[in-house]
Amino acid sequence: MFGYVRPLKPELLVREFSRYQSIYCGICKQIGRDYGQVPRVALGYDLTLLAVLLLALAEEQPPEETGGCILKPGVRRTMVRGGPIIELCAGLTILMAWHKAADDAADERPLRGRLTQAALYRAWRRANQRFPGYETILAEELAALNQIEQGEPDPSAGELFGRLLERVFLLAAGLATGDQAIQAGIGRFGRHLGIWIYLLDAIDDWAADCNNGNWNPYARMDQAAARSAADLALREQELAMDRTAALFPYQRDSGLLANIVLQGLPAVRMQIMEGRELQRL
Repeated sequence: MFGYVRPLKPELLVREFSRYQSIYCGICKQIGRDYGQVPRVALGYDLTLLAVLLLALAEEQPPEETGGCILKPGVRRTMVRGGPIIELCAGLTILMAWHKAADDAADERPLRGRLTQAALYRAWRRANQRFPGYETILAEELAALNQIEQGEPDPSAGELFGRLLERVFLLAAGLATGDQAIQAGIGRFGRHLGIWIYLLDAIDDWAADCNNGNWNPYARMDQAAARSAADLALREQELAMDRTAALFPYQRDSGLLANIVLQGLPAVRMQIMEGRELQRL
């Protein structure tokens, strides 16, 4: 995954970061239970936001448990266990990682992409069988995006990735609420987030893509112009996400979500614009 969608940790309350970490670790543990230990390396921050959002709107919550961390032996952490939302985000992690590996295999990292696909194949097949509707969305929208990326550089390609996440978030919204208006809002939030991720990734990869002759929506611009155009577009998506998220009837974790949308995303944008590497939380 991309790894751009994260909270601004220094501004979180201790209980808020503990909640975020419990959901993140819960998805990791769920991947291990459902798909094996190796696929847990596919875990990223992006789908943790979807889990946080859906759990914040849902009345019923999964139980918590204390478990060990595969990356930090001996460390015990509290984490949420199971439930439809965590199970879905675990499956989506596998499906999206598989398609990201396929993109790498066809683009600038062919060896790495093929090796990742091979390592994830069995997990992807299980996730595909369990969540066929989501796999269909990913396959359809990424195929359409690939067609756009065969043409001239165009930042409007971000709309297609936005449509992908809109469809994913809209389908997932039923796990949190039966209210169709709220579901539609969750879908709109996903659309703006998808555009934001795509354009930020384009700026992050701008230099490498231009040097290697790879397609980039901002390839026709010099770096300064590309960053200026992207910064404006990214700020617009952040504002749209904030306005959409403000309308949701949260049951819990509104402070955590506000941190991600109002502080985490802008902080990541500024780091990428300045050419600084993101660190793990």
